[in-house]
Amino acid sequence: MKVVLVTGASGGLGYPLCEALLEKGYFVILHGFKHMEKLEDLHQRYLNSSLYIEANLKDEEEVLKIKGFLKEKGLSLTGLINNAAIDHVSDVELKNAESFIEVFRLNTIAPFLLMKIFGKEIEMNKGFILNISSDNTIDQFDPRTMEYDVSKAGLNLLTQEFALLYPNACVNAILFGWLDTPMNDIPNDVKKWLVFVPLEKAVGSIIKCIEEKETGKLEVIRS
Repeated sequence: MKVVLVTGASGGLGYPLCEALLEKGYFVILHGFKHMEKLEDLHQRYLNSSLYIEANLKDEEEVLKIKGFLKEKGLSLTGLINNAAIDHVSDVELKNAESFIEVFRLNTIAPFLLMKIFGKEIEMNKGFILNISSDNTIDQFDPRTMEYDVSKAGLNLLTQEFALLYPNACVNAILFGWLDTPMNDIPNDVKKWLVFVPLEKAVGSIIKCIEEKETGKLEVIRS
């Protein structure tokens, strides 16, 4: 049985991704912190192949709680998809240490902790770790999203570090272009000028990546 933990499972990308994984026969651990009713509904649809857990990934103790939850259920992870993320959009003059720390806790430190906690287990199962990153880290720069961009650049580096640390697992990242999810607080009159990666294409790219045997890859996916 392929057991996969998806963080941010109730979000704009996370939810359709979990639906696709469940349809393909994966056993999915649905993580969320908000909109838990969506995950409960999804679990009810796939009672025999899913579980859901609420945890604030900005809190290290809450991250550790996930390990205990899976141990209690007798489950060993085959895969981890670090999808949960936040951004902070503001002029540079309004940014400060706290805004960076808040974003880094979820976007960089939480994936680090999860990879550290579950990495050996996933490697033993010859499984995979996939980090959801952004093309903002390579050539799409915007000072208003500085915290997000830097945090995802850190995630790219962690991807390559853990690929070396766990050579028998496939550890990769996908660097997506614009995804039209609730994270993007963009007025509709501005959205019409942007080119988004369709969620269906994003989900398909993730499925393709986790079923391949490459590791240490930073793959850019744009529209």
